Amino acid sequence: MSAPQVKVRTGVPGFDSVISGGFRRGKTIVLSGPPGSGKTTFGMQFLYFGAKDFDEPGIFVTLSQSPDEIKNDFKSFGWDVQKLFDDGKMIIIDARPFKMEDGFIALDESLYRGESLPFMHLTQLILSSIKRIGAKRLVIDSLTVLGMQYTNSFYTRRGLQGMVHTLEDQQCTSLLVSEENKTDKTPFEWHVVSGIVLLHHVRKEDTMERAIQVIKMRGTKHSEQIFPIKLTESGLQIIHPRIVP
Repeated sequence: MSAPQVKVRTGVPGFDSVISGGFRRGKTIVLSGPPGSGKTTFGMQFLYFGAKDFDEPGIFVTLSQSPDEIKNDFKSFGWDVQKLFDDGKMIIIDARPFKMEDGFIALDESLYRGESLPFMHLTQLILSSIKRIGAKRLVIDSLTVLGMQYTNSFYTRRGLQGMVHTLEDQQCTSLLVSEENKTDKTPFEWHVVSGIVLLHHVRKEDTMERAIQVIKMRGTKHSEQIFPIKLTESGLQIIHPRIVP
């Protein structure tokens, strides 16, 4: 008899009921959407409440913003992340492919060159960080920037598969943030991960509205409905519209 699935609660009000109680423990999920749709906020919320309420240490891997900017984003929602950093329950990995030198931007290729397989150096860095704090949750923001460091798409897909297998072997539930795909071609990461969550940011009359939809969640019953998202002072909240017969 197989062991029951362990559910990982997201910390995003209203979302867990969409996916039968939470993500499956140790699986990798893609969060995809356009700028301003709430991808990074969802990831931060997942990490913060995981560490604070569910005793699951987390890692935020940034490829665009500085660690200080990420910390300020956490604080803007009133989340006391400094205590989590001090207690060893959360860390930020600065994986940006550039660095500041004497006030100028310079390339930093230390994580992305001389590899036998794409993502290898970053995967090893993440793995050592997982072991150091006993991390159970991970957010990479963003997979789009990460993939831009390589030119061979087939080679890159192999590297991503290796990263995903490593993370799942550690039973680390991971969210990979990805920019919206504006072509008809299915993003290669969709074939590798266990789940796909789309976030929308669309114009409705004279306002912009956010919404969320689960496209794929392997091994989990989930709703395919598009749900509105409310961005409040304390984070994201999924709105469940009343169903009218």
